[in-house]
Order: sequence, then structure tokens, then C-alpha cells
Amino acid sequence: MRKIIKPFKYLLSKLKILIVKAITKVRASIRVQLLTTFIVCAFLGLLAARVTLPFVLNINETATVDYSQGMQQINFQAQQVAELAVNDNSIESLQQMIESENDKLAQYQGALKVLVTDESGKVLYKTKQVEEEQIDLHNKIRNVMDFAINHPLYNYEIPAIEQSRQEFIAFYPLTLDNKNFYLFVSGIPEGTVIAKSTEGFIPLFIGIVVFAFSFFYITKRKMKQIEALAKGVKEIAKGDLTYRIEKRGIDEIALLTENVNHMTEAIMTNIEMERKIEKQKNELITNVSHDLRTPLTSIMGYLRLLRDERYDTKEQYDEYLKIAFSKSEQLKNLIEDLFEYTKLTNDSIVLGQQEVCMNELLDQLIEELIPQAEENHRTFIKNFSEERIFASVDSEKIVRVFDNLLMNAIKYSTGDGEIFVSLERKESNVQICVANESDEFTSEELTSLFERFYKKDQSRTSVAEGSGLGLAIAKSIVELHGGKIDAKYTDGMLHFNIELPITAL
Repeated sequence: MRKIIKPFKYLLSKLKILIVKAITKVRASIRVQLLTTFIVCAFLGLLAARVTLPFVLNINETATVDYSQGMQQINFQAQQVAELAVNDNSIESLQQMIESENDKLAQYQGALKVLVTDESGKVLYKTKQVEEEQIDLHNKIRNVMDFAINHPLYNYEIPAIEQSRQEFIAFYPLTLDNKNFYLFVSGIPEGTVIAKSTEGFIPLFIGIVVFAFSFFYITKRKMKQIEALAKGVKEIAKGDLTYRIEKRGIDEIALLTENVNHMTEAIMTNIEMERKIEKQKNELITNVSHDLRTPLTSIMGYLRLLRDERYDTKEQYDEYLKIAFSKSEQLKNLIEDLFEYTKLTNDSIVLGQQEVCMNELLDQLIEELIPQAEENHRTFIKNFSEERIFASVDSEKIVRVFDNLLMNAIKYSTGDGEIFVSLERKESNVQICVANESDEFTSEELTSLFERFYKKDQSRTSVAEGSGLGLAIAKSIVELHGGKIDAKYTDGMLHFNIELPITAL
């Protein structure tokens, strides 16, 4: 029993898989769905027409009486008598045959008549049912021929409601003893009632109605989906980019719906990006105008004092000149930062990369910054990996990144003034971290650190603290190298983490 059940279960599982695949294929193609729907609806239409047909046939049923079998029997009797007479070639044998068959012929509906005439129409031999002694031979033969033309043998039918029937005459010429005779066998043929029905147009009409209704009902859901798609496209065309069309199914219409939603999302994203770029452009113009105007105003003010000789001593003169020069340097640095940032945000920039030992590069840069650190009462604490780690970088630009981070740490460190610098290998990247004690940063402030012109206190009254472009430039340089940079604030420490891909060991 188990041997029988196991293959059966296997075949059943295969059948289920095939059915699922077929259903999935039908659902995935609108063309297959329409074809399947058409076939199903056509089948339902034919089935409805077939079911309706018997009722329609009963309504349109007509009855006819078929006399062909009775005519055939009469004709057969006449043919049999004629053949027997011809075979004997004797008029006496014909007479004996008629007499011997007289009772048998009389039993056939009780009305079958046989007579034999000569060429003049005189009745020579006849059955008991025949009363004529002389007939009009030519008229008799003409009536036989007219009946044969109007009612061919085996095809004599009249409606059942008509009660009148015509006498059928079978005619055979005979030659016996070199004399011509004429055999007539006549009688009313037995009829068979035949019922006939006509289909008409009612089944066809019902089939068409069932097909149209079922096709409309089955495709109603798909049409609603198309209407929803059209409505959605219309709403989107009006400018409502937040409108989303509900996706149903997995066919081409569903795919089109998904593509329209993605297109709308992309358009909305592009518009938001354009708005953001426009806003950033306006902010850039405002910030640049402000940051350029501030040192420029100071320079012009001190130069005006010097021009008007509004100073008392040589020391005051030198002080005014020194301040004007310092402001000029700040203005120059701001312009250089703007120029550098513009170059870095240009997609066509090309890096001059070469293999550099990151340990030695960072160590040398820290040594160069020790005087500035000591001047601001800061100390560097290094934690470098003993392994020499190489990376393919543009050394000039990457030095600017580290210089910016280290100078920021020197300027803005709090507490003991310790600046922690670490370098280590992390899988296929080199990770550099610059950390120092700092005032608290919120998550929003950390996210904004790498934006252009961002300053924590949002002060625009002086550029003494920098242009606000340093971290934005650092981020652009790191990303151009295929790396990433982020900032974290934990336990009173501000951490700047940089990861660069390692290309050589």
C-alpha cells in the first residue's frame, strides 16, 4: 500500500507545482490573462447556449408525417409482381399470381389495389378492391408521373396537422407472350410521424449575452486598476507628487504602476534636491558676502585711520598696520578656501595619487604643529600601529584634511588640552582618529559640522575662528579618495574618524 501511496504523493506534489507555476505565469502577463478570460467566457457562452437549446427546441418543435416507407413497400410489392410475371413470360401466370396474392395484398392497410390493362386501357385482371373495368391509360400514366415529380420516392412528407393523404400508384409496363400490358399497384401509404425542431437565434443570443456579461465581470477588476492608474497619472500631472498609486498583482499593469510611482518619487527627489541646491546657493552667497565684508570692513577702517593720520604714536601706527595685514590674511584664506571647495565639488577634478606611508605622513605633520600646540597649551598623545600602513592618496590634499582636524583640535580643545591621535588598520581600511575634549555637541550639530560655513555658535561677527569651510573641504577630499569621515561626541570627547582604503602594504 505504501509503495502505491508514495508515487501518488510525489505526482500530486509535482502537479501542485505545475499548477502554481501556471497560475503565476497567468498572473504575470496581461496578454495571457486576456486570452484565458476570453476562452473561459467563450466556454461559458457555449455552455449557456447548449443548456438553453432543449427548451428552445421544445418551443419551436413541429411534426411531419413521412410516407416514404409506405411508398417503398407499395413499390416493392409492384416490383415483385412484375418481376415474377416477366420471369414466367405468361399472362396466365400473372393472373394466378394476382389471385394467389390477392388476400395478402388486401391485408396491407386493407386498401392496396392491383390491376393489369392492355394497350387500350381495358382492365384484364384486378384485385377485389378495384371496381374499374376500363381506364384512361394515358391520363393514368400522366397522374403517376405528376405524383413522382411532385413527391419523389422516399421523400413524401406533409405536416401532421394535415389529415388528407394522396394515393400512391406504382406503374410497371410488362411484355408477355409478345403482348404489351400495364401493371398498376396503388394504395394509401402508411405514414410515420416525425418531430422536427428549429434552433432559431435565441440560443445564440443567450450565448452572446453570457459571454459579454462574464467577460465584463471578470475584467472589471483589471479595468478598475487601469482606471486607478489613469487617475493617479492625472493627479501627478496636476503637480501632486505625493500621490501614490496602489499596486495590485504582478502583471505588466502592476509593473507600470510601480514604475510610475518610482518616477514620481524620483521627480519629487530631484525637485527637493533642486530646492535644496537653490537654498544652499542663496546661503552661500549670503555667507560669503558676510564673511568677505567683515574683514574687508576692518581693513578699510584701519587703512582709513592710517590715511587720515589718526594715530598718536609710531606704536599705534604699527598696531593699525598689523591688524589690517592680519585681516587681509584672513580674507585671503577665506578666498582660498572658497576656491578650493569649488574645485573639490567639481566632478572633473583629478587626484594626483601615490602610495604614501600614513604613519610617517601623520607623524611628520604632528611634529610640525607642536609649536602651535604648545603656544595654545595643548599636547599631542599618539597611538599608532607598529605596522606601516600604506594608502594611495593625493598627499597634498590629504595633508590638508589632517591639518584642518589637528588645528581645530588645537583651537577648540577644553580641559587639560590633550589631543589624542590614533592610527590603525581595520580590515581593508586605515582608520585615523583625532579626539579632544570639547563642549557638548547635539546629534543635529554633529550632522551639520561638515556643512559649508557651519559654526557651532552660528556667529558671523568675526572670521577669527575660521571660514567655516574647513570640515566641508575635508569631507570632500576624503570622499574623493573613496573614504568616509564622521564625527561623534561621547563622554565629553569629540572624535573625528577617517577611513581610507588601503591599496598597498
